[in-house]
Amino acid sequence: MKPATRLYVHGTFADGSALPPGPPAWLEAVLRQPVVGIALFDREGRYLLANAAYCRLYGHDAADLLGSSFVRVLPPGAATAALERHRRFLEGRDEFDGEWHVRHRDGTPFTVLSASIRVPGPDGRPARLTFAVDAAVAGRHARHGETGCSTDHRLASAFDSVSAQVCVLDASARIVAVNRAWRDFAAAHGGRLDEVREGASYLLACAQAARSGATDGAEAARMARLLAEVLAGQRTQFELEYACEPAAGEPRWFAARISRIEGSEPPSVVVVHEDITARRHASEAHRREAALLADLAAALPGVMFRMVQQRDGRWRFLYLSRGVESLLGTTTEAVYSDHRAMWARVAPADRAALDASVRAALAAGGRWEHEYRIVTPAGVEHWIHAKAASQPGEGGTTLWSGFLHDITERRRVEAELRASEQTFRNLFQTVPQGVVYHALDGRITAANPAAERILGRSLAQLLDHTSGDPQWRALREDGTPLADTDHPAMVALRTGRAVDNVVMGVQRPDGRRVWLLVSAMPVRRDGALAEVFASFEDISERLELARELRRQACTDELTGVANRRRFMERLQAEHERLLRHPHLQCALLALDIDHFKQVNDTHGHAAGDAVLVEVARAMRLATRQQDLVARWGGEEFMILLPDTGRAEATALAQRLRRQVQSARIAHGAGVLGVTVSIGVGALSSADDALEHVLRRADRALYRAKSAGRNAVAADGEPA
Repeated sequence: MKPATRLYVHGTFADGSALPPGPPAWLEAVLRQPVVGIALFDREGRYLLANAAYCRLYGHDAADLLGSSFVRVLPPGAATAALERHRRFLEGRDEFDGEWHVRHRDGTPFTVLSASIRVPGPDGRPARLTFAVDAAVAGRHARHGETGCSTDHRLASAFDSVSAQVCVLDASARIVAVNRAWRDFAAAHGGRLDEVREGASYLLACAQAARSGATDGAEAARMARLLAEVLAGQRTQFELEYACEPAAGEPRWFAARISRIEGSEPPSVVVVHEDITARRHASEAHRREAALLADLAAALPGVMFRMVQQRDGRWRFLYLSRGVESLLGTTTEAVYSDHRAMWARVAPADRAALDASVRAALAAGGRWEHEYRIVTPAGVEHWIHAKAASQPGEGGTTLWSGFLHDITERRRVEAELRASEQTFRNLFQTVPQGVVYHALDGRITAANPAAERILGRSLAQLLDHTSGDPQWRALREDGTPLADTDHPAMVALRTGRAVDNVVMGVQRPDGRRVWLLVSAMPVRRDGALAEVFASFEDISERLELARELRRQACTDELTGVANRRRFMERLQAEHERLLRHPHLQCALLALDIDHFKQVNDTHGHAAGDAVLVEVARAMRLATRQQDLVARWGGEEFMILLPDTGRAEATALAQRLRRQVQSARIAHGAGVLGVTVSIGVGALSSADDALEHVLRRADRALYRAKSAGRNAVAADGEPA
């Protein structure tokens, strides 16, 4: 905007530019007596600027006034009426000239004479420019003939301060007066000052602008024709918008308002050219935004709407997007003419609830949101989600803006999800496997009845406990303690990966140990780990049966010691351990009951079985927990001695020999005594086959028997 309020200050404008030529009589008087106060007010009546004379008039500083309302200089009780008159003035419905009773900053009342004109404000909206003088001072100057402060001169100053380009024409369209904005525009856009000053022809100026290409020739001709009609009395005024394309700079738009001065004879005409470029740009931007909104509304899978509720309760649609045609099967025209056309599509069963939701929203005066069904003319049922917000309208009306969206598919998915959830709940409650959910910190958050039954604890006893709680006394399958961090659920939480089929034992409150087969599965939501659920079944009986089967497969049925198969498995494991750790030692004993065939032949097989059982018991008593006693076959036994050297093994063999020799085995009515022969062998990491150590132990046994039995011989040593 051009500086609408460039004020006279000590011979120059406030921006430093020189004064234009003017009538010296009133101009010098104003400069000598700067009693004309000038102020600019925005639409709300707030000060946008005030010159020094205005500030002196009311006793305020400019900084004190800026941003405040002009009613501060009015007496109490006058503010409301003054503000209303100010707004009417900006709307062109009232004037704002005359005498006003005001007050000084110190509270002293006085009267001012003021004249106001409408000018564009900094934001492009109408503003009020006011010229004010002390009525008493003006009267005194008038009495003394000091015309420099007269109303005419004040208005002349106002004429030169208006931002719009203004000129006055006589009956021949000759320019008789122009304001500074007129001159400035001509200078800035290539116009010659002699073509726009007093005495120049306005029509020639228009023609010159057309010839230079700054304006359209047809528009210039139309301007001349309409101006001639005004001067001839055929019309009183007209308005015309035109484009101006200067040689340099962006094209601009102007509105020309030409009016005949009422009562002038010969006729005089006022021509006002106002720069409306910003308004045109805003209008064009608004048009583009409206087109974009219409395109977006048409592309959205729903209906955008705006309704007005009149004070009498009647409704009317102000806007309705085309989506209503596909959504409801009715035309926008039908709904515009009668909003009940939309109501008629609501499913009868949902109308009462819909009506109640609307009434509740009206009572609350805020937002409305509801879901209901509609039935299309083809009989197809759709679910609609309606959402709107209200705001006050003009004249006590209420505006509702909102959106209708087809949620039929969402409702279908929700119904399927609810059915799926119900199925899941049924499974969760009825499956024989235990299911336990763990939060990210390991706490149990849910458990099904099967979990309560298997673990022997109620849901209340399970909730908020972790898998590492000491009450579980968790064990691995081999009987060693299971750390909290190794629990399948904790592993799944830590790694984010599923853990399958882990055997672990836990203790119930009744003291019974339960063996479980546990799997854990991480649950993710939106790509992030949210929780873990562990499922398990009670495999106690199955595990005991498997252990029994393994025991039977690896145990001699008569003596209860390991069988040959189990011995070879352990011997293989020890050999692999020695291969990994060559510095370790391992020995084995080969034992044979002396003259065992005579026992069977003389006393019977039952007596022989008793001898086998007693000798096996003696071997178990003489060995350690990590040692393995095995029946090799018939009356032959093997003893595996991990972490034992040849010397230690030989000493053990001697003790065992003496123990068996001193034993008395009861059988029937008699007592039997037997002896054993023992061969000692050492397992080495150099052995590339187990047969080597077995042969060495067997050779040692043979040497012990050859030495007369009831003897011990070590491999590589004399008996």
